[in-house]
Amino acid sequence: MEFTQPVPFEEALDKLGKRSVVGAMLRSDQWSRMPTAIREGSFFSATIEDARFLQDAKGLLTAFLENARERVVGPDGKERLALKTGGRAQFIEQAREFAIERGLGPLDPVDTGTIKDIQSEQRLALIFDTQTKAANDYGYWKQGQDPDVLDEFPAQRFIRVADVKAPRERHQQYEGEVRLKSDLAFWLSMNDPAFGGFGVPWGPWGFNSGMDVEDVDRAEAEALGLLEPGAKAEPVEKELNDTLAAGVRSLDPDMVDWLQTKLGEQVKISDGTAKWIPAD
Repeated sequence: MEFTQPVPFEEALDKLGKRSVVGAMLRSDQWSRMPTAIREGSFFSATIEDARFLQDAKGLLTAFLENARERVVGPDGKERLALKTGGRAQFIEQAREFAIERGLGPLDPVDTGTIKDIQSEQRLALIFDTQTKAANDYGYWKQGQDPDVLDEFPAQRFIRVADVKAPRERHQQYEGEVRLKSDLAFWLSMNDPAFGGFGVPWGPWGFNSGMDVEDVDRAEAEALGLLEPGAKAEPVEKELNDTLAAGVRSLDPDMVDWLQTKLGEQVKISDGTAKWIPAD
């Protein structure tokens, strides 16, 4: 069986679609304290409480991922089909309009035009880049857990795809490393929240990390001694889900109280599970 690089269309949409919109006045460092299972299940932006704006932004990103189209009238007066959200620049333009309509801006006027300003190109570009890459990278990871794909491509290489001003020390140490996709501990360590990662075994590998992965086929994995010839490569989706669930079950009462204080009725935490309550 021959494989080409998968296009994670359905998986990426599913990932974004399942994220519940959560408006909260939490800073980035406070969001990083969240258990990964809770953070991964939410669509948020630091210090933004306006759920309507977040829902609109999520809608734009969904339209981009699914190549949704709408009828528009061009300068020549003719009606034609056009992408609802054609890319990064259009997302920034449309999301800025939503922010202006909702009266959203920086908490401190001195932050106007900076990353702390939800109307700024820098902030909106970060939202677009992070959310679309998270959805697509999850899609590749999810497809990579398919038994047939795993059989052909049981491993992946950790690679640098962009130079950054401050590369993470661990990323530098393991740049070019090849590991089995089932080496969950390794891939989670490359995305450790302790140094700005997202706590999952797929990208992004932290904000502005410049890192990515590429598939490694069975022949190379076997040559590197990662897999015995003919051995079955095992998926780790269940193991990952158990790991993330354990992170919620292990919350101490003080952390649960902190979460409920910050998120209010948007989340219900009981019996080791966290459930988002959709806004009306």
